[in-house]
Amino acid sequence: MTIAPAHEFDRRALQYEDHAPVQREAAAWLAEWLPDKIEGPALELGSGTGLFTRHLIGRTDKLIASDAAPRMVAAGVTALPDAQWSVADAATPPGPRGYCGIFSCSLVQWLPDPLEAFRAWHRASAPGARLVSGWFIRGTLGEFFYACPEASPFPWRDDAEWSDLLGQAGWQTARSEVRTFHRHHADSASMLREIHNAGAVVPRRIGAGRLRGALRRYDHDHRGEAGVRSTFEFLRLEAVRL
Repeated sequence: MTIAPAHEFDRRALQYEDHAPVQREAAAWLAEWLPDKIEGPALELGSGTGLFTRHLIGRTDKLIASDAAPRMVAAGVTALPDAQWSVADAATPPGPRGYCGIFSCSLVQWLPDPLEAFRAWHRASAPGARLVSGWFIRGTLGEFFYACPEASPFPWRDDAEWSDLLGQAGWQTARSEVRTFHRHHADSASMLREIHNAGAVVPRRIGAGRLRGALRRYDHDHRGEAGVRSTFEFLRLEAVRL
C-alpha cells in the first residue's frame, strides 16, 4: 500500500463502507469514550462517509464533519444531514476556531506530517478542548509487510511515539488503549483487494512478480482454518489541549 491521496478515497466513496469492516468496528470501540453530551462546537476530521460521525450525531447540535474527498462528503451529507459537512484537509481545519471537541477515526495514520496537523488542531481549538481520536498503529498488517516490507505506506509508530508527538503539539494524553482486530479472507489477494477498495493502493514501484511472490509467502505462513489472517492494531486516545 501507499499513502492514499484524497482522490483515491474520493473514487471509492460509494463502495467504501462495503470494504471497511475493521474501520466500522474501530469506530464503535472509539465511540465508547465519547461523552453523552458534547458541550460547545465540535469538529470531526477525516469523516469519510460518516462511520464515526454516526456516533457523534445526537451528542451535539454543533458538529462540523469534514473530509478532503468531495464525494465522501457528498455521501455523508446524504446519510447524515444533521451534521454540517465541509470539504477540508485535516491539516487545515475549517473555521471558525475555538472548537471544544476535536474528533477523528482511522485518519491519523494517513497524515503526511502528523506533528504539523496536531499543531493545527491545537490552534483551531479552545483552551481545555478534548481530542478523542483513534487510528491504526505499528503492527497493522504486519503479516503482509513482513512478506513485502517495501509495501509499507509510511514509517509506522507505536502508541508511545504518537503520545510524544501529541505532547510536542501541546496536547496532554489523558488516557489511551490499544486493541487488536483480526480479519480472515480466502487468500491474501482477497485481503489486498478489500484494502484497495477502501482507498489504499500498492505502490507502482513494486513489480507484479514481486507482489505475487509476497502474497504466496503470506498465504503459506498465515493460513488457518478460518482462512488467511490479517492483523490491525488500533489506538484510541483522549487528550486535553494545554
